Amino acid sequence: MGEQLSTTTILLNVGIQILNLTVFFLLFKYLLGDKVAKELEEREYLIKKLKNAEFEYNAIIEQAEAKKNIILADALHKQKAILQEWEVVNKKLHQEISDDAKKKANNILKDASAETKRIQDELEKNWEKSVKSTAKLVVNKLLKDKKDLQDEYLKTLIDDVQK
Repeated sequence: MGEQLSTTTILLNVGIQILNLTVFFLLFKYLLGDKVAKELEEREYLIKKLKNAEFEYNAIIEQAEAKKNIILADALHKQKAILQEWEVVNKKLHQEISDDAKKKANNILKDASAETKRIQDELEKNWEKSVKSTAKLVVNKLLKDKKDLQDEYLKTLIDDVQK
């Protein structure tokens, strides 16, 4: 009968198994159960956070796009302002250069008019003298060798001047 199991042995084995399971359950619950429960709760929180992260990510991208558009609009506005200022400065500079050129041209004209007047006055003063000396030079060259023709020509000139 050694091979047959008695009811008491079976009940004893079942009781020991129940006691083992109870000890195992209590050890698990008090030693590892809190840690496992916390890890499960943390995992569940992270999963929820990951689900919400997509919405947050999209919101951040939308904010960045909005900021980008604002910055671009501001840059375009500043660019237009700079171009307008450049046009004003360019026109002003062009006007200043034009005015300066007109002043210089007027000064050159005044100087040239004064110089022309001076030369004209000088020519009027020295005209008779210049004509006589030029005539003498021409006569001297033409009549270089003929002395009697020179005297006759000079005499004619003197007579003309005296009249």
